[in-house]
Amino acid sequence: MLLLPGDLSYADTQQPLWDTFGRLVQPLASARPWMVTEGNHEIETLPVVEFAPFVAYNARWRMPHEESGSRSNLYYSFDAGGGAVHVVMLGSYAEFEEGSEQRAWLERDLAGVDRRRTPWLVALLHAPWYNTNQAHQGEGERMRRAMESLLYEARVDVVFAGHVHAYERFVSRNVL
Repeated sequence: MLLLPGDLSYADTQQPLWDTFGRLVQPLASARPWMVTEGNHEIETLPVVEFAPFVAYNARWRMPHEESGSRSNLYYSFDAGGGAVHVVMLGSYAEFEEGSEQRAWLERDLAGVDRRRTPWLVALLHAPWYNTNQAHQGEGERMRRAMESLLYEARVDVVFAGHVHAYERFVSRNVL
């Protein structure tokens, strides 16, 4: 399976590029599941013409959000590895503050994970909460403040982020 935390086609409102990307990845995506979440290049809003974000993304990349109790295709979860891994795909560009649907969904989802039966808990999101790239400082800070404690309390094993085109690895000093 491929886990992809956003920025799929880089179409940026140019719809033919979505089709080109689809043709390019079809041999791979038809042979192995691609589980994706949205990035900033999937927002695609054009003021005056289009006010609804993620129209092309939602039409082309239907993820199993209903199965995880999510009301949005922008965030969802699923089990992999015969139930040994619970994967949480978070939406960096969906509401995530206290009282939001995504936060309430995440609280319910994490509470339902039995770590005795599911030893691995993985999360993906697009805008990283931590990175050293000066051009992207603070872009995920609001989401980090709103949701990091939930992931920490659930003892999420690893978080993968996209957006910054560089590799970085962090280790928590508070590992229990």
